Amino acid sequence: MAVPDSSPASHQPLFTPSPHCRLPAPPAPLSDSQIASLDALRSHIHDTVVTSPAERAWTDDACLLRYLRARKWSLADAKVAVRDTLRWRKSFNPMVADRDVLWTETASGKIYVSGFDIESRPLLYMKPRHENTSASPAQIRHLVFHLEVAIALMPKGVDNLCIIIDFEGSSMTKNPGVGIAREILYILGNHYPEHLGKAYMLNAPWFFFPFYKLISPFIDPVTKGKLNFADMKKQSRKTIVSTPSSTNASEVDLSSSTATSTHLKTGSSSSSAASTSGPVSDNSGILDTIPHDMLEEAYGGSSNYVYNREIYWEAAEKALAHARSALEQEHTSDSQP
Repeated sequence: MAVPDSSPASHQPLFTPSPHCRLPAPPAPLSDSQIASLDALRSHIHDTVVTSPAERAWTDDACLLRYLRARKWSLADAKVAVRDTLRWRKSFNPMVADRDVLWTETASGKIYVSGFDIESRPLLYMKPRHENTSASPAQIRHLVFHLEVAIALMPKGVDNLCIIIDFEGSSMTKNPGVGIAREILYILGNHYPEHLGKAYMLNAPWFFFPFYKLISPFIDPVTKGKLNFADMKKQSRKTIVSTPSSTNASEVDLSSSTATSTHLKTGSSSSSAASTSGPVSDNSGILDTIPHDMLEEAYGGSSNYVYNREIYWEAAEKALAHARSALEQEHTSDSQP
């Protein structure tokens, strides 16, 4: 739902929550068995797996709890998952922006981070109409780059992000193929578990739903409950209400767990998610869960942000550099007697 710009465009992305944002409720206390699982996972990872101070700092308790929750508190599965992610991060190096690979991908503004929702979750915008490259590993790295930016911007106490996918003006040729969609789901589910708080699918065209049906078996049923298919013409702002917090929505995942990994590798679609034939939604409105000053004007907010590659790249690099520095400082402070 496009609306005329009411103020001059701003090219500086919103990388700080506004006063209208708040932190989520604190997490519920862990049970004795959950504490024991966390202690066991921490000892295993820190004593036998991590190979650098940065890895030790990255695998803090919040990180390890995400893996335990995503693996339904199976200690054995969580150990495997964390080891796999550490190997992947060592080879992929996601916290370093590779300008040579990403410069073309970042040209059009098809994905970017700007703004926060009511619970201070960074907003990750995806606009398929601006797709400017063919399916390739660079597209995967491009998405990972923005995920890392969003994570770097999360205030302390926030562990989730909010995704807004606007299909307006998109076409069948500009939507990702099933193969690359499965690869994306695999990376998100296995290396970024428990990071999705909410996703809004706006202006979805008719051809999206057959595509959704194809990838549906690879999406965890709980995640499907976080997908909101919104008709912007029917949205109206009400009193902003609390949404499931990043801490209380403990079973939220971006993909299925170990079983999904098997399905992705074998091509099998026999999962519990396969029984869901169509999109589901928790029916919360985008205007009620994102503060007015954090949401772009095109969607009913007052943010006049317009993507500019050079300005965004500089801000994103600073955010990632700050996150890397914070990991190093965290390890230094933890090491001091």
